[in-house]
Amino acid sequence: MINRNKYIGLLNGTVKDINGKNTIMDLLQYIQCNKPKSLFHYRRCTEYTIEAFRENKVYFNTANNFNDPYDCLVYCDIEKINSQISNMTTIPNLKKAQRNINTTGFIETRPPQMPKEKAEQILESLKGIDLQTMVDHIPNESWGILNSHLKETAKEILYSYINYYKMEMPLVCLSEKYNNILMWAHYADNHRGFVIEYDTDTLKTDCMQCPQGKDYSNCEKWKQVMLLPVLYTNQRYDATKYIYDNILIKTFNQLKIPNAWMLEDDFAQYKINIFKQKSWAYEREWRLQLYRTNRDKFIKVKPVAIYLGCRIAKCYEDILVKYAQEQNIKIYKMNENTPKLKYSFTRKNYNL
Repeated sequence: MINRNKYIGLLNGTVKDINGKNTIMDLLQYIQCNKPKSLFHYRRCTEYTIEAFRENKVYFNTANNFNDPYDCLVYCDIEKINSQISNMTTIPNLKKAQRNINTTGFIETRPPQMPKEKAEQILESLKGIDLQTMVDHIPNESWGILNSHLKETAKEILYSYINYYKMEMPLVCLSEKYNNILMWAHYADNHRGFVIEYDTDTLKTDCMQCPQGKDYSNCEKWKQVMLLPVLYTNQRYDATKYIYDNILIKTFNQLKIPNAWMLEDDFAQYKINIFKQKSWAYEREWRLQLYRTNRDKFIKVKPVAIYLGCRIAKCYEDILVKYAQEQNIKIYKMNENTPKLKYSFTRKNYNL
């Protein structure tokens, strides 16, 4: 079981230090050791969902189709970034930066986002160059142009990321609970749908340990997934540092200095997808994220069991039972337990 405080601590600890150390593997190991045995996918009865069940396909959706408008909505303090850009491109700060570069301690005091090897290359390439004179001879209007360019780059990157995480990032929403009466109402068509149970150990792709040992960039069929528990908070995830790092990465690349700046937090791209407001905490959600080199929107995973809604139509019930029997998948039907005083919403083995 995931401990919230432990989880938050590991998430916050994924940023790099000056030596490139991070706790990403600690985080992933903690999740692997504490994830639930099973997770559940609530579904409506449609031709699409029933055929997906028959073919053992888990289809991914995008956040713009979810019922929470804040889901995966990137937050960035653009004014803070603009202020940082303005400070960075002032003459006094540029002169201070060039003085720091000229000192022998530059390698040890470099920003955490700059790899040591790249800092050494930059220092070597600047040997014999009088940076002070160079800075003095650059017209003020040139710094203004650079300032405007960086701010425009910031705006472009922010808008592109907002669009990507809302409209393109493939996600599947799963729950720790199969018997949440509200979720049956919201996501399984008022109990007329069904729920699919998956063993969490099977929610992966063959690409995670490629039998051919291919590099993902050279494989058209490469798919990778990341399974993470949703974190319920009072504030959205702050992606300001993530956006700022990407501005500098893009700028260095444009200057033909690739890999001069790295992300401070390699895990930021995953965090954007797992922060939700506390009112959704009853869903006990885990989120499956898909990364791939093609446009596929599914992975193939055989379910452990299927749970039929207590109001499911007979025609859908019969066909789902038939497909489950063909693959030896366990079948349950949800029951309201009307003879009991307590609100007891439970499963019963399906009577064939």
